[in-house]
Amino acid sequence: MISTGLQGFEINTDVALVDPDWDEFASEHDKRFGLAISHFKSVIKGKSYDNEAIRLRVGPAGYYVQPKRFPAAFYGDTTPPTVEFVSEDEALVATWEAAALYRSGEAQALTVLYRDGDPADIFFGYRSGGKRRYELGRVRAHIPLHLRVMVDGPSDTDLLEGGKGVLIYQRTRDGRHLLLRAPGRRQPYLGFREALE
Repeated sequence: MISTGLQGFEINTDVALVDPDWDEFASEHDKRFGLAISHFKSVIKGKSYDNEAIRLRVGPAGYYVQPKRFPAAFYGDTTPPTVEFVSEDEALVATWEAAALYRSGEAQALTVLYRDGDPADIFFGYRSGGKRRYELGRVRAHIPLHLRVMVDGPSDTDLLEGGKGVLIYQRTRDGRHLLLRAPGRRQPYLGFREALE
């Protein structure tokens, strides 16, 4: 079990993926997040809901998500979420609602993987404060392989009670549609650079 000091804690590498200097990215990323991610993965033991592109682990100590081709894009939370399997129609509604929350400004980040491959078909959107945002790719009309939205709205939504938290959609290897909900906000992990400043 994770120590009490780490409960309600998140690791989110989204900000490191916003317009990085790719020449320095690998070494800087490892300095900022490497040890924390390694420790996080060692304590989050649980059930695997992987698909061909994304690792998703859920256990009593929390959960994490990590792409297989680009492991630097990591998100984890030490609060146990709720997990449910839904119909294809419910999955489509949830993924569209997530995109709508991002477009309306009620979500800080939206990460979507539609198709794995080279190149992958993705959308990555991140709000860095106010009206500033960084986007790569485009939102599509079909159900993705994976979606993660970080909601930070003023009130309840159809996706998250309280209007704040994380929703993850994952199409599993066997074709089922999983929704993971983790309402509320956590203490963010400060990377090496942020801790020194």
